[in-house]
Amino acid sequence: MKNLEIKSFVLDVNFRKLFNSIPIPSYVWQKKENDFILIDYNKAAEKVTEGKVKGCLNEKASEVYKDRSDILEAIERCYQEKKNVSIKSQYLMRPKGEKVYVSLRFYYLPPDLIIVHTKDITQRKLAEKKLKNSKEKYKLLFERSPIPIVLTDLEGILIDCNLATENQFGYMREELIGKNYFNLNLYSPTLIPLFKKRLSQLMEKKPIEHSEIEIFKKDGSKSWIVNHMSLVNIDDKLLVQSFIIDITERKNFASKIRRKLENEKFISTISSRLIGTDNIDKAISKSLLEMGMLIGATRAYILLFNDENALEFYIQEWCAEGTEPKMINLADISPSMFPWIFKLGRKNDLIHIKDSSELPEDMVNLKKELEMLNINSALAFPIKIKGESYGYIGFDNIHQISNWDEFDFDILRTTSEIIGNALDRKWAEETLKGSHQLLAGIISSLTEAIYLIDNHFNVVWANNVAKLLFGLQITGKKCYKVFSRRIRSCTECIALKTFTDGKIHENERNLTTINGEKFYFWCSSSTAGSNLEGETELAIVILRDITTRKSMEETLIQSEKNLKLLNKTLIQKVEERTKELRESKENYKRILNDLDVGFYKGEYKGKLLMHNAALNKILGIDKDISLVGTQSSKFLTDPDEQERYYREFLGDGYIKNFITQIKIPNGRIITIQINSHLIRDSNGKPLEVEGIVIKVANTYED
Repeated sequence: MKNLEIKSFVLDVNFRKLFNSIPIPSYVWQKKENDFILIDYNKAAEKVTEGKVKGCLNEKASEVYKDRSDILEAIERCYQEKKNVSIKSQYLMRPKGEKVYVSLRFYYLPPDLIIVHTKDITQRKLAEKKLKNSKEKYKLLFERSPIPIVLTDLEGILIDCNLATENQFGYMREELIGKNYFNLNLYSPTLIPLFKKRLSQLMEKKPIEHSEIEIFKKDGSKSWIVNHMSLVNIDDKLLVQSFIIDITERKNFASKIRRKLENEKFISTISSRLIGTDNIDKAISKSLLEMGMLIGATRAYILLFNDENALEFYIQEWCAEGTEPKMINLADISPSMFPWIFKLGRKNDLIHIKDSSELPEDMVNLKKELEMLNINSALAFPIKIKGESYGYIGFDNIHQISNWDEFDFDILRTTSEIIGNALDRKWAEETLKGSHQLLAGIISSLTEAIYLIDNHFNVVWANNVAKLLFGLQITGKKCYKVFSRRIRSCTECIALKTFTDGKIHENERNLTTINGEKFYFWCSSSTAGSNLEGETELAIVILRDITTRKSMEETLIQSEKNLKLLNKTLIQKVEERTKELRESKENYKRILNDLDVGFYKGEYKGKLLMHNAALNKILGIDKDISLVGTQSSKFLTDPDEQERYYREFLGDGYIKNFITQIKIPNGRIITIQINSHLIRDSNGKPLEVEGIVIKVANTYED
C-alpha cells in the first residue's frame, strides 16, 4: 500500500498498455483514510490537461475537486455501494473560460480503487441545446408567421398549419388537420396532376418551378397564391413544408397596370389618329366605332345641340357584330322627349341608364321613348369645349342589359374630351378657312405685294401683285427662297419676329424680282391667324415699293455730296420733299394699322349678310357686335342719295367711288366712299351686293 502512494498504479505491463490505449481521459483514485488520492492517469488524461495532471498526482480528491461536490459525492458513492456510477457535469475551463460539458463514469476496483473515465460531451451537449432552441424557435415562427405554413405528409395529408393559414383559406385548423388537401376543394381539379408532379419532383430532389395558383376560400371567394415546397425532417419523420404567399393584390395590381397600359394605348391611338389626319369626320367615326366595341355597345353616336337647343345626330356607328345594323331614325331629339337628358346636359353630367325598364315613374315618357327605340341600356358622355356643353357621345345596347364597367368610364371620358377637341379644331379650321377667303377678297383689291406664310415659312397665299413680281408658282415654296433667293431663313426676318412675339414688325429690303430687276420695298409683318393657345401660326407680309423714293434719296445724298454750295432754298425744298415722303410713309402705315377699309355683303335693298371688323370701326361700334340681319340701307340718311345710289347701281351693275354721308350709331355724320358690285341670279334679277367702304377724312359732328 505504501508503494502505491509513491508509484503509478501498475498491475502489469499489459494492463499499462491497455490503460494508455483508452482514448478517454481516465484517472485512478485510491481510498486513504477519509479521502481519495490520485495515484495514476493515462495518456489521454495527460493530453487533455496539457500535462498539468502531473501536478495533481498524489493529490487528495477533496483538494482537486474542492468546488465540485457532485464529483466527490459520485466517487464516495461508487466506493460505498461498490457499483458503477455515471454523472454529467459542466465546468468553466481555465484559463480560457470556456464552458465544458463532460460525462463521468466511476468504476469500483476492489479493494480500494476507483477508476474515473471522463468524456468531453460539449459538442453533443451544445448540439442538443441548439436543436432544442431550434425547435422552440421553429414552433414560435411557425405559429406567429404572417405567411401561411402547412405541414403535410408525403401523401398530402395535413399534419399541421398555423393561424395565418386559417386566415388565408377561411377554414379552422380543426377542419384541415388529417384531411388530404387534394380533396378540400381549395383548388381546381385540373391542378391536382400539377401538385402530384411537384410532389414527385420534390421527392426526387429536382428543382420545382413556383407556379401562380388560383385558390377558392371557404366563403367561395378567390385569391392567388405562390406555393414554395420543401422537405423537412421533424421528429425523425419526413414531411412536406409549404410556404403559401398571397399574391392576389399583386395580381390585381398587375391586371390594373396592364389594363391601364392598354387604355393608354387606346387613348394614344385615337389621339394620334385625330391629330394626324385632315379628314377629321372619318377619324372621329372610326374612333367612335372602336369605343363602342371596347365596351360591347350595340350602337355609338354623337349628338350635338342645334340652334333650337335640340340634339341632332352628327354621326352614328353600328358596333354589334352578327346583327343587321339599325340606326336611330330621328331628325333630332327635343327637350320634350327626353327632359331628364337635357337637364343633365346643362350640368355637363354623365348619363348612365343601366336598365331602362327600371326607370322611376317620373320618367315614364323617357321610358316609353327608349322602349320604342328598343334601347335597354344607355351611356353618354358630355362633349365640352372651353367649359361649354356642345352635345354627347352616346352608346346603347338593344340586345341585353349592359353591366358596363365603371373602370372604362375614365377612358371613355378622356376619349370624349379628345373628340371634343378634334371637333373644336375642325370648326376652328373651317372658320379660319372662311376668314382666309374673306381676307383674300379684301387684299386682292390692294396694289401692294401681299402674301401669307405659315410658321414653317411656307407661302400659303399671295396676291396677283406678288405673283407678277416674284413668280406665278410661289405658293407652297419657302418665302426666303422666293423673295431673298436664300437656302435658309433670313436672320433679319420680320415674319420670324412676328411668330415669336405676335407683334407688328417692319424693315426695308432690297429684293430681286423674277425678271432680275431690283426693287426697294418697305416690308411690314403682322399676325394673320393664331391657334387655340394664342400663338401666331399665320403671318401677313406687305411689300410696298419704295424704289422711286429710295432712288430719290440716293440722288439727293449724291447731290448733297457733289453740290455743297447749293443754296438754302434748294436744300429747304429737298428737306420738304423728304419730309413729305416720310409723312406719306407714316400715313400709309397708319391707314394699314387702322384698317379703315370696310368689307360688306348683303341682300339687294335688304339685310346685311356679312361684314368685317373694319366696318364696325368705321361705324364706331365694338368689333364684337354683329350687324348681320340689319337693314343695309338704313345708314344712308339722304333719300336722294339713296335713290341715286341704286339707280347707278342698276344701270352699270357696279358703283365706283360713290361719296356719301351716313349717320353712325353714336350720332356722328361721317363721309364715306363706296365701291360695290351687283350679284344677279340666273334670271338676271338683283340678288346681292358686295363691296368695300372707305372712311373719308372730312367728317363733322351733327
